[in-house]
Amino acid sequence: MSSTANSFRVQLRTAPLTERVRIEREGVPYQVVKGLIDDVFESSADFQVFVRIPKATFTKKMRDKALFGGTPGQSVVGLMELINKVEDMLAAETDNAEARDFDVQKWVGEWIQRPQPALGGLAPAELMDTPSGRDSVMRVLGAIQSGAYQ
Repeated sequence: MSSTANSFRVQLRTAPLTERVRIEREGVPYQVVKGLIDDVFESSADFQVFVRIPKATFTKKMRDKALFGGTPGQSVVGLMELINKVEDMLAAETDNAEARDFDVQKWVGEWIQRPQPALGGLAPAELMDTPSGRDSVMRVLGAIQSGAYQ
């Protein structure tokens, strides 16, 4: 993952509540978005669909080096949390040699596009723009980790 996106993800992981709220209110830096597009998504168009942002708005924000706030910013924060959760799941698999070389960003990028029966047949990407949707996606990941959902 790009160093800017990775740094932002680490910041989210360790931020106290007040800092997280500040980040969520102000928005996500465009450099983080660029890093996510490069590492997780096939294209900027896929990212735009994921965060539900019109192409013209996306282009303007990137050109102006602006923050991504509101629903798009919340979707990015949710995706970062999702990547962190998968990393945490792998870290718990200390005796699993395959976990060491697992490409978390690639897996998350693919997984969020696949319909999940536990999400009513919706792909996680379709739900990440709302708090309830993000919570549901995180619960499905937790179920996968525990073995309750395959």
